[in-house]
Amino acid sequence: MTIKIAPKLLTSFLHSSPCLFFILAAIQIYMSKTEEKFNKKRLRGSYISVIVSISLVLTLLGLISIIILKAQQLEKDTKENYNFTVLLKNDASQSSIRQFMKELDVAPFVKETEFISKEDAAEIMKEELDQEFLEFFGSNPLPDAIDINLKAEYVEKAKLEEIKTELQGNSIVDELAYDAEFIEIVTEKLKLIVTYLLGGSVLFLLIAIALINSSIRLTIYSKRFLIKTMQLVGATRMFIQKPFIIRSLKLGFTGSIIAIGILSGLVLVVQRYLPEFITIEETAVLGITAGVMVLLGMIISWVSTLVAVNKYLNLNTDEIHF
Repeated sequence: MTIKIAPKLLTSFLHSSPCLFFILAAIQIYMSKTEEKFNKKRLRGSYISVIVSISLVLTLLGLISIIILKAQQLEKDTKENYNFTVLLKNDASQSSIRQFMKELDVAPFVKETEFISKEDAAEIMKEELDQEFLEFFGSNPLPDAIDINLKAEYVEKAKLEEIKTELQGNSIVDELAYDAEFIEIVTEKLKLIVTYLLGGSVLFLLIAIALINSSIRLTIYSKRFLIKTMQLVGATRMFIQKPFIIRSLKLGFTGSIIAIGILSGLVLVVQRYLPEFITIEETAVLGITAGVMVLLGMIISWVSTLVAVNKYLNLNTDEIHF
């Protein structure tokens, strides 16, 4: 059962009871301020949520970038430390060997070379077998050899075959020794790891966009009436969008800076125990990665804000309540 009070009766009652009028007014003002404080607190919480989402996801993306960088460096180091051994003929003269070494030193596929004489090879074999094997053979059966460390980009099955064909064309070369299968396995495994990591990066990027977009949409939702009111009084889209975009860029920048700080701290901790973890050459790459993180955080925030604001600008007035 609802009790209805006539407006005239209510007015006369309030005039006859001024204290009650002021009490009701004070209650209304208090409730209005309480609601405003609650909305500001909720809005502040939304901003913090956006910053945390950006910083956490960008930190994960940064970590994946470093892992990919180290995986590529590991592949390069493995390939460049791989020995391609050229066994020389027994009748090869010292002058022809020196000439062949000079040709190898200027070859585009060679990183460095090392000449191993048959005497040195015998000493290495003796240490590995832990016995005097020359006594069994009576004489040294090992040939002179040249160990070649190839440049990383040439340590592939097809290119190794081309190098093999080229070297076998030299008259003092007897045989070539290298393990093509080992290189192929290492290359395939490392490429597989990098592929998985890139897939993870794309997944985290999509998660980042979803999380940041959700948080920003909640923030814009609380301002939907303000957006529609400004539009109804004649404000242009650009004028309405501008403060929201500026705020979103600040949030994106703040989140990315926090992510860079966390990532830098982790790298410094690892670098303390593994001094060679990050080389000087990789420092420049990490600087570029940091710049990309800042740019990515700001772009995601900007696009999400633009989409959310335009959504409410395109709604009819009667749809804004839902």
